[in-house]
Amino acid sequence: MTEPDENVRRRPSPDAWRVAGELYQAGDLFGCHEMLEHVWRATEGSLREFYRGLIQVVVGLYHAQRGNRVGARAVLARGLARMEQYPTDCLGMDWGPFRQSARRYLEWLETGMEGQEPARPLWPMERYPDMMKQ
Repeated sequence: MTEPDENVRRRPSPDAWRVAGELYQAGDLFGCHEMLEHVWRATEGSLREFYRGLIQVVVGLYHAQRGNRVGARAVLARGLARMEQYPTDCLGMDWGPFRQSARRYLEWLETGMEGQEPARPLWPMERYPDMMKQ
């Protein structure tokens, strides 16, 4: 499991992070992906791969939203693999339920989208809101 290194003290803009979460919750997965890319570019150190994985999960869900099952499955699987290298409690948020829901979504894609579509993973709430203000 990857532990964030000391270089992650340089935090991305809390506004970009907040907007990304709001866009995700509103169902604007493309906009969320775009905002997360700003966060990813502003990050140094080991958390870059966490953000990259999160971006890929969002892009995978976006592909599924647009009916591209093959692209959705591939990108979602890569993103989950990256995110799962980190503790579930990352960035002051509990990513465990998000990852579990994304895993169920991936399994649904792998079965050929049979049955009812699983709910989109819920964006986690910040447990430590002051973390992003540092």
